[in-house]
Amino acid sequence: MKEIKAYIRPDMTDRVISALEQNGIKGMTVIDVSTLGGWADPEHSRLSIEYCEKYCSSVKIELVCTDDELEKFVNIILDKAHTGRKGDGKIFVSDISEAVSIRRKQRGAEAL
Repeated sequence: MKEIKAYIRPDMTDRVISALEQNGIKGMTVIDVSTLGGWADPEHSRLSIEYCEKYCSSVKIELVCTDDELEKFVNIILDKAHTGRKGDGKIFVSDISEAVSIRRKQRGAEAL
């Protein structure tokens, strides 16, 4: 299993989520976040006295999928979140050694 963490522009969120749902994603977490430094979109960044750097609003999408689904979901995010401008975001992929459904008490890919 794999975990995908994608940091994208807020205005691309609906496109990405809709495409993921249409292509079989079973669930995801969507979080409003602030990105700092080189990740910040220069057109939509603000200055912060607290951080002493530029920061901007982003959306973080987290999802876990099977190894077979990984490329499909990464490519959907790439396609739907891409504008070609600085600040489009990043995608990170990590290995997941175990998943457990608390309600159903299932483990592994069945827990997804």
